[in-house]
Amino acid sequence: MKFWRLKIGIYAVVWSLIIGMLTAAYLNLVNWVIDLVWHQYLDPAVSSKWYPFLVCIPLGFLIGFLNERWGNYPLTIEQVLTQVRLKGQLNYHNWWKSFILGLLALGAGGSIGPEASTTVLTSSMINWLGDRMRWATSMRQKVSLWYGKMQTQDLARAPRFSQLFKNKSQRVFVISGLVGIGIVGAAIVFKLFPEEGVFGIHHRIINWEWINLLTSIPTIIIGIAFGWLFVHLENWAALIINAKISKIWQGGIFGLILAISSLITSDILFSGEFRIVPFTHEAFNHSIIFLLVVALVKAVMSNLGFAMGWRGGTIFPAIFSSVAVGTACAMMLPGDVRINAIVVIAASLTFILEKPLLTIIPLLLLVPIELAPVIIVVAFLVGRIIKLFPASE
Repeated sequence: MKFWRLKIGIYAVVWSLIIGMLTAAYLNLVNWVIDLVWHQYLDPAVSSKWYPFLVCIPLGFLIGFLNERWGNYPLTIEQVLTQVRLKGQLNYHNWWKSFILGLLALGAGGSIGPEASTTVLTSSMINWLGDRMRWATSMRQKVSLWYGKMQTQDLARAPRFSQLFKNKSQRVFVISGLVGIGIVGAAIVFKLFPEEGVFGIHHRIINWEWINLLTSIPTIIIGIAFGWLFVHLENWAALIINAKISKIWQGGIFGLILAISSLITSDILFSGEFRIVPFTHEAFNHSIIFLLVVALVKAVMSNLGFAMGWRGGTIFPAIFSSVAVGTACAMMLPGDVRINAIVVIAASLTFILEKPLLTIIPLLLLVPIELAPVIIVVAFLVGRIIKLFPASE
């Protein structure tokens, strides 16, 4: 029995490493596909303003066709969490639908991020590994751990995942260890196949001024207001889409809309992930009107595209839009513009994500670390405001 548990432990360690490596490989694949499709457009020497029309429209119809055949994929992070909370597990048998449609929407230049499809794929692999461990424990030495095929009836009789451990402390310890091994696997892939990074520790001299304490009041209000707008754009977009229009036409029509919006700026395309840091340096050279237009159009494209079948994550588009509106507001107020801007960004993102820690972590790796106290205070303050005044459904 102890030898069999050891074999299961080794199996879990090996697959945790593989899962981490596959997760990193998918993120690298996304970047590789985008570079393959958009290399000509992204090259300033040869780019053409008409190129998005050649890419977005035909791929939009393909996305719509697959949505018509398979359903709405990839699942969102919220849908994944809901499935796990209600059913205790994720149906991982349709992972390939999220993989294909997620990769298509990202490769076609959709204004969405990879976090949704990545969450589905990683969660599916983790859930599958948990089922293999449950199944192997129940079958003992009757089957081959590495090659045996799980049967539905066998899984139904298998113990719950929590029952594989003696107590909660042991479960937390083992899961934490396996997660750590997965992170090592991802780090190996990123080390072997390095990609341009978006996160890092940035430094900049900040001119701290007392006037920024006064400007923090309107900037927090503006940030919350923009966050509210971003959140509700998804519902409004779903309402204005005519259900009588087939998903095929919805996908193609949005491809056309996205291509037209790219005439404003190429930053409307893609999630904005790799443009956030450069954009923070360039933004103060743009006009206030231009920045507000970019913020609004980016927010509309992300949410409208999602409603029309171009599904994916909205965290990076939300950050990018918040950076644009935050910079525009900062330029109209006295005091250090970067402090004014980060207050708007932190307030907006906290309202959108509804979790201060989820706001703090990415922002600390995207903006000057000297602004960390402002980010932390604003995030927890807005988080408190959200709890005191919950949005009405």
